[in-house]
Amino acid sequence: MRIEAFSQGKNLDDPEANEDQFLVLPGRGYAVIDGVTDRTGHRYNGRLAGYIASRAVQQAVSRFLLDHETVEPDPLIDALSAAIRAAYERNDALEIARGDRARRFGATLALAAHQGDTMRFVLIGDSGLRLNGSEVWINDTGLDLVTTSLRQEAYRLVAEAGGSTADKVRIGRACVWHGAARLHPDMKPWISEATLGTLYARALERAAARFPMVPVADIRRLLDGGVMTGQTQFQNNTNSPLSYAVLDGFEVERSLVRIIDRPLASIRTLELFSDGYFKPGATPDVASWEAAFEEVERDDPEKIDRYPSVKGTVGRIRADDRTVVSVRF
Repeated sequence: MRIEAFSQGKNLDDPEANEDQFLVLPGRGYAVIDGVTDRTGHRYNGRLAGYIASRAVQQAVSRFLLDHETVEPDPLIDALSAAIRAAYERNDALEIARGDRARRFGATLALAAHQGDTMRFVLIGDSGLRLNGSEVWINDTGLDLVTTSLRQEAYRLVAEAGGSTADKVRIGRACVWHGAARLHPDMKPWISEATLGTLYARALERAAARFPMVPVADIRRLLDGGVMTGQTQFQNNTNSPLSYAVLDGFEVERSLVRIIDRPLASIRTLELFSDGYFKPGATPDVASWEAAFEEVERDDPEKIDRYPSVKGTVGRIRADDRTVVSVRF
């Protein structure tokens, strides 16, 4: 058996701000946990909510794997949710989180657990799994690509008006973050009341064409509220094709959790990865995943064209934290 793991935070000058975690317990299980960045930027004793959530989940998964011979979804999710609730309580934030979804701690999970002659995989959120170098599983509903359309169209509008790269970055972030239902001060001077309507119409056309099976009303909710207030409306419910699961200390919609079982003898390699990787490695090893990451950075550092995202690389701050665990049997 050969095990490799790598994790790097998006801010190269602040490695301690990495909100990803990984877990390696040979013979018991492996995991990648991606802490969801707090939309408000609030810190608790100097730590971001995403770090607190991912750390709580990492420790709870470790305890669960050591205490249980099998990984049943309900007991696992209950244990992880309890760990996040305890983190709220330690930070006097439980009632705040209960009343304001934007203030909730959150984490995704990609877990591989040994169960005798079987490997069980549990995917909660959009952290991914690849088996034998080819079979890829990601719970991605496309929600981020809807909000990303705001950023893409903001880049176009600012470029048409003669804005600089710095202007495009700033305005793109403001639009995807706050939505386009109304003009936010951070969008000025490159976006006006008049051009905001153009941006909204272009983003709606782009997103509706990409997701024809999604009700237009759902797309509008995301475009209206952006990441700050639109996204949370789709969290842990089945109200929309865009709905998604996340560990946040409250009820997790079980139908959005993916469980995959495979005979252990059929698995040559497994890889678990967070969404900071926009392209998988050509081979199941860290060097290959990092080569793919560097290729993406050369091809589309701003994450506007080939690899659209709600964030892009700006200077020494990458689009996202990234983590991969590779196991070769």
